[in-house]
Parts: sequence; C-alpha cells; structure tokens
Amino acid sequence: MSERLRAVTIETASRLHFGLLGWGGGAPRRFGGVGLMAAAPGVEVEVEQAETWSAEGSLASRALATARTAAAVLEASGVVVGPLCVRVRRSPREHVGLGVGTQLCLATARGVFEVAGLSNPPPERLAEATGRGRRSGIGLHGFARGGLIVDGGRATDEGIPPLLSRLEFPADWSILVVIPGGSRGLSGGAESSAFATLPPLPRATTDRLCGLVLLELLPAAAERDLHAFGAALEAMQALVGRGFASAQGGIYASPRSESIVAAMRDLGLRGVGQSSWGPALYGFSLGDEAERQSIRDHVLAACDLSDEDVLWTSARNSGAGVATRST
Repeated sequence: MSERLRAVTIETASRLHFGLLGWGGGAPRRFGGVGLMAAAPGVEVEVEQAETWSAEGSLASRALATARTAAAVLEASGVVVGPLCVRVRRSPREHVGLGVGTQLCLATARGVFEVAGLSNPPPERLAEATGRGRRSGIGLHGFARGGLIVDGGRATDEGIPPLLSRLEFPADWSILVVIPGGSRGLSGGAESSAFATLPPLPRATTDRLCGLVLLELLPAAAERDLHAFGAALEAMQALVGRGFASAQGGIYASPRSESIVAAMRDLGLRGVGQSSWGPALYGFSLGDEAERQSIRDHVLAACDLSDEDVLWTSARNSGAGVATRST
C-alpha cells in the first residue's frame, strides 16, 4: 500500500452509448452494447481528507453518498478512510444520456480508494463499491480505458459485463454533442420498468446488430473510414430506436430530437444518433475549425438551442485522469 494522500482529483470523460444488442427472453445474453468515451463535457471530482463528511458542487449529495459507500466497502476489508470532503468540480446535468451518474460515482469511488492508498483499483472493485455496471459495461470499461468500447452483456446477475473490444478512436473525427434542454432520459426505476415492459428484441435484430458492430462499425473505425462508420452507426440507431419506440414514443426521445437529428444530417454530419435514452444527440465530422463553427451556428439557429446545449469535442482514448496532492 502506498503512502496515504491528502487529496486526489479524478477527471473522466462523458459516455456516448450507441445502442444495446439484445434484451428479452430470446436474447443469448442480456444487453451488451457499444459506445464511445467523449472528452467533453466530462466530470471532475476532488476527494480530500477532512474533519467531517461533506460535499460541494453539482450533484453533491449523490457524490457524498457514493463516497460513504466506498469508504464502507473499504472498511469491511480492513482499510479505514474518512471523514472526507467531496467536491464536484465539473459535471453536466444528470439523465441526458451521457452516463453522468456512472462517471460521477466511479470518479468519486476512485478518489476514495486513492486517498486510502489503493491506487488504480480494477473496474470490478469500483463496480462493487458503486453498484454501477449492472446493465451496461460501456461506462465502466470506458472509465478505465477510454476509446470505442464493446461489452458482451450478461449471462447471469453476477459480475460485470465483459469487455470484448476496445479500439483507439480516430483523434481527427470531431464529435458534435447536442443536449436539448427541457427533457430527461429514463433512469433508475423508470428505466427498469421500461425494460420490463419492452417487447423482446427479435433474435434476427440482435444478429443484425452484432453483424453491424463486428463487420462494419469496428472495421470502419480501425480503417478510419468515417463514411462507412457513420452508415453502420445510423443503421444500428434505427434498429435500436425501433426496439425502444414503445417506451420513448418513437425512434428518438421526442419529436424535437428527431428534427434536430434531421438538421444535423442535412449539415453533413455522419453517424448521427441518440445516446442511450437521450436526449443527448451526437454526430461526427472531419471538417476544419471554420466548418465546425459553421455547423454549430446552423444547429443553434435552426433548432432554437442555447450555447451550452451544443459543443464540439473529440474522443477520449485514455481512462480517467488522476492528480494527487500529498500532505
């Protein structure tokens, strides 16, 4: 065990979830999916030894609850840590499809482990301390490694979804992220209820999705073919969206989202789609800075969005960053 630290800052990416591969009784495994870690908007959390337990910033109560749980898990194994002050330095709003809850909890737990002198805990240990990774493993594996991630879903209720593939994503493919205000995606109990009532995804659809991922999406990313990547991703989105339609009212989270998707495609963006339950949307471009600015301006004007709702970013091909401060 290393010397204990006084404070540690964890910064991590946002998660774009491209789609699940199967659900329902006929699925060979439950869920499974593919997604990408995007550098922004991201999450940053500081965990510091303190006189009393406290938390500051956006989502402070959630971060504090996670820190207490992680500390209890460590105490059960004989490692005592705390009290702690948790500061959420940066975070987008929750339940917009960017995996904020998972990244916040993982960053907080990682900070608690680091302060306790346990560096670089494996994803399985963080999952145990936070309860994350029960359905999708994209955010969990993406937190650890970054990049373009495929997880294998679940055969049982035990363990975490296995990491099947992790690719470096082309650094020059810019990502436009659009977060329409005024709506939230499904989460928690509402999400569980939705999956309980969704019609099973037909096995033929699961087979087609797996073929799109293995034979089209991943090879296109590896060969840096944005046109082929975008076509495969949009084909996936159509299939997954139809599977979600009974829960969200259509292929996308709302008619407004559908109109924004159409505008993004009209502007030449590739692979336009919705992340998880939305409302966050994404699209990819090889354009230069002037073209990116023009696209952003057109999306803002055509879709009645605010400046903070639309941002350009890039993939993050590394796991969470750790900065420490010793006593």
